[in-house]
Amino acid sequence: MRVSPWFVIGLGCLYLFGFLVLGVSLYRLQTVKAGEFAEVETSQTTRRVSVPALRGRILDRSGRVLADCRPSRCIQCNLEELQQRGNWSNTVNAVDEAIDRVSVAIGIPRTISRDQIRRHLSQASAIPLMVWRDLDERTFARFAERADEFQGFDVSVRAERRYPYGTLAAHVLGYTGRVRPNADTGFPETGVRSPCFFEEMEICGRKGVEAFYNRYLAGFPGERFMRVDARGFRPRKSAGKGLADAPADDMAPVNGMDLELTLDIDIQAELERQLDGTTGAGVVLDPRDGAVLAMASAPTFNPNDCIPRLSSETYASLTNAPAKRGQNRAISEAYAPGSTFKPVTALAALETGWLPDDEYNCSGAYQLGEWKLRCWDYYGHGPINLRQAIEQSCNTFFCNLGSAIGTNAIIEAARAFGLGSKTGIDLYGETAGVVPDETWKLACYGEPWYPGDTCQMSIGQGMLLTTPLQMALVAAVIGNGGMRIKPYLHKMANGGNGQTSRPQNPSIPFAPENLAVVREGMRDVVMRGTGRKIAAGLPVTCGGKTGTAEIGRGEMRRKNTWVIAFAPYEHPTAAIAMIVERGESGGKTVAPRVNAVLSAIFGRKEPQTP
Repeated sequence: MRVSPWFVIGLGCLYLFGFLVLGVSLYRLQTVKAGEFAEVETSQTTRRVSVPALRGRILDRSGRVLADCRPSRCIQCNLEELQQRGNWSNTVNAVDEAIDRVSVAIGIPRTISRDQIRRHLSQASAIPLMVWRDLDERTFARFAERADEFQGFDVSVRAERRYPYGTLAAHVLGYTGRVRPNADTGFPETGVRSPCFFEEMEICGRKGVEAFYNRYLAGFPGERFMRVDARGFRPRKSAGKGLADAPADDMAPVNGMDLELTLDIDIQAELERQLDGTTGAGVVLDPRDGAVLAMASAPTFNPNDCIPRLSSETYASLTNAPAKRGQNRAISEAYAPGSTFKPVTALAALETGWLPDDEYNCSGAYQLGEWKLRCWDYYGHGPINLRQAIEQSCNTFFCNLGSAIGTNAIIEAARAFGLGSKTGIDLYGETAGVVPDETWKLACYGEPWYPGDTCQMSIGQGMLLTTPLQMALVAAVIGNGGMRIKPYLHKMANGGNGQTSRPQNPSIPFAPENLAVVREGMRDVVMRGTGRKIAAGLPVTCGGKTGTAEIGRGEMRRKNTWVIAFAPYEHPTAAIAMIVERGESGGKTVAPRVNAVLSAIFGRKEPQTP
């Protein structure tokens, strides 16, 4: 059969066109789209892994370490060395059985379930499975002796938080837990993440300054890249070799910064020693600028017990009543201040025109209609003026004073000191307390304001509630001559260079001569009044006020006992407030404890030679 030349030409053109299309397609695949396909291949065979940053230390004002990180020995399982052919269940079974063998061999119970193994294999098979964490030295030694027998298992060292002084300043420091990094915990996004971006749980502050300054302490995690096979495992040839065969786009972590606090370990230790065995709280401030020298709450806890994880038993001990060991009573528990509030009432009266020498005859009880309030002196103090009433803590005098000047004057004076509002200290969980008024009582109790409510508030009882930190501020402001201050824990939080300074803060709205009368009354309290034990044996003169607030009724009736004080009297460098629940009285229960704390600050008098 004779073939037409045109057929041959047409067939040749068709072949030529086919080769042309094939060539163009190959060019597009190998040249034009090569970068796109390489990117797809990289995304399928590369996994980004976060590299934790080292958390910053927490230091006291002298640079002594209150919190740092320690190495924690862990045992991990490299899953690629135990993967099995077939479905995922075969690999899960192999890993599960291997963990059982290691558990028996080194004599520790397994801490990971089969479901956790399956979940890790399905979500993060490229990274090792952490099987045991924070091993003690003996267990680690047993594993190390037989490490060659345990295919796929090796040791990993990670950082865990450590509190060298145990319970010291536990409520200020707080504790940490582990979370996945995100914007809420202080770890920034580092770019567009692939679906398989593996993140190790990062240390994150849960309470105290660990939580408040978490972003400051945490730093920023880095990134490393690793190759994986088609099933998502690291190739066995790279096991134990780190990420050397991965792309060189790693980003190093940025470690957290050290946090220097205003706390003084020596003062803190003495304050906690005096609260040991009680339920209560105490705060020591520098009246010149608001630096917190010590803050304690009792009963306390050991933040090391919350590391590496907070167990249900530990959590229960921190939260369950009545101990509530995790509660920082210095800022989050509000109490009736008792007679420690009387200096505020006295200032309110002086500002409304009450004269320092005006006298009231204390007969031992104050009668208001059918309601009677007794003075602690059953037979009464007799004629007594304001300064003497502060010294003797005369209830009837201040009930009469409150009735004379009215509720609004007392409320304005209390709020001038910041009572009823949060102080703004750099800690979470602060409560504002309560400075009650007619509107507040009507909203909360559905009752009008009675004259007896004014009498109760004038002596620091009834519905008035304050925190120990707020009362320490009252002592500090009276001591420093009326200058408002804001308490702070971070040495740089006052906007300076961490050195004690006298910021230009506004003063409370009281005349200096009225403030002087109250200060003199508080000095009398310490020299010959109800607070003589506050300054016993001290080389400096103090001003102070004791207080006893009765709460509850019948069998539930009890006393919360208080002291506020400042020293030295002329130019104070320390102000303190302390409360002990279920005490006998401020003068007997708390004053000796405050004396011990002030002795830790100022020392003791030299014994006089005959």
